[in-house]
Amino acid sequence: MGKQYLYWMPEAEFQNAKTMLKEEGYSLWSAPMTPCQVLWASGKRVIYATPGVFSRMCVRQGSWYRASEKSGQYMLVSACRLPEALEEHLEAEISESSFQPQELPSASELEDLVAADEYQDNKPKGWEDIGVKDTVMYKSMFTMNRFWGWGDNLKKHWLGHQANHANFLARRFTTEIDGEQVPYSVTENAGVCSSCVEFFNIINPDERKLVRACPGSATFGGVKRDVYIDINPRSTT
Repeated sequence: MGKQYLYWMPEAEFQNAKTMLKEEGYSLWSAPMTPCQVLWASGKRVIYATPGVFSRMCVRQGSWYRASEKSGQYMLVSACRLPEALEEHLEAEISESSFQPQELPSASELEDLVAADEYQDNKPKGWEDIGVKDTVMYKSMFTMNRFWGWGDNLKKHWLGHQANHANFLARRFTTEIDGEQVPYSVTENAGVCSSCVEFFNIINPDERKLVRACPGSATFGGVKRDVYIDINPRSTT
């Protein structure tokens, strides 16, 4: 993954942007199933996600988007910086990082993270409402793509799913970058869920993040395993 650029905008501005970009020689593609498919953007191919994509395949996970200030907005990702007329909509730069933590938190530390007020007070309604569909889909998909072993299940990884979002809210585990303490994903890829929440700057939009891909974004968005992705908001650059 080379550097990519993330844009968010309301529908009216999005429709204007589509027209302008086509006139400028860009091709625009819509992410059909999941938001993370926008990460396939390359060259002059810009990929966008409509609001409906966040309620298509990853309905429960999309609750973070629907509860955020970005709800109803359109998202675009480009491999090159788009024309200056769209600069006000530039949200963040996305790039691979060489960061690797020396060790990951213990189970008790993850439990403390999940208990943090910053997580408990800000988790959206519906995020923790796990149904049979989630259990079956996770087991079949993540075993098939070898993120999970045959004995793994959603119950085993659920603590990590909660704790990863919790750390970006509570900022308990961080590393220093350019003099700033930056929070990072606190499990291996197998324990990450809905990394789109951080990839696309939906939570804590003014803060830099180091994010590991969930199995879904590795499968549908082509994000590398075991690599931290640096999400650097425009407000910090």
